[in-house]
Amino acid sequence: MLPKAKVCLSPMLLPTLRTEDSNVVVIDILRATTCMCAALDSGAEFIVPVEQVESCEEYRSLGYLCGAERNGIPIPGYDFGNSPFSYNSSKIKGAKIAMTTTNGTQAIHAAKNSYQILIGSFSNMSILIEYLKTQQREVIFLCSGWKNRVNLEDTVFAGAMITALQGHYAPIDDAAMLSLTLYKCAVADKRFYIKNSSHYTKLISLNLQEDVKYCLRKDTHPVIPVFDGDKLVRLPFAEPIHA
Repeated sequence: MLPKAKVCLSPMLLPTLRTEDSNVVVIDILRATTCMCAALDSGAEFIVPVEQVESCEEYRSLGYLCGAERNGIPIPGYDFGNSPFSYNSSKIKGAKIAMTTTNGTQAIHAAKNSYQILIGSFSNMSILIEYLKTQQREVIFLCSGWKNRVNLEDTVFAGAMITALQGHYAPIDDAAMLSLTLYKCAVADKRFYIKNSSHYTKLISLNLQEDVKYCLRKDTHPVIPVFDGDKLVRLPFAEPIHA
């Protein structure tokens, strides 16, 4: 029997699902989970995702680099906002990072009772698919959304994962079938399709077009961040990527 695949369209809905025995893949395409993949691929030692901006200040006193963003805008006084380009710099290598974002870090904390929390984005899509194919455990794709509301880009990515894992997992809830259908609509040109997203529109209004392009590229960072205790580290998984 194939393991089950489910989609949770918002962290607010996660309490309706049992996660203790499930692998939960947290998705925040624009832009947190892309940043997390970029940071670990650039050699960061680990990332501590925190819920409150004030918590970053505590980590700064311990020598951490700190990324803080709200509503798409970097918080003044911190090392980074939520742009993936920031996490590609040479100063990332070997760094300990604390990060808080509007949606993605909140979703990670919502999933803290899961069997395993993984980070998903287009930037690590293929290696994540290969890893999940090795697992015989239910997977839940958790869309971070926008302030607990459903968003388009995370749902499209969930559908892309459900599509890629057909034959290895059985999609068994309506949210999974909805995301699968949505991805089929978007697959020809996902960037054009996601232009209908409210979050896309917001980022464009902030002149973050290049960030959006970056976040929709596939397999730019072949790493799998995994939540270990209170931090995200690089999962030691080295299966070849089949693009």
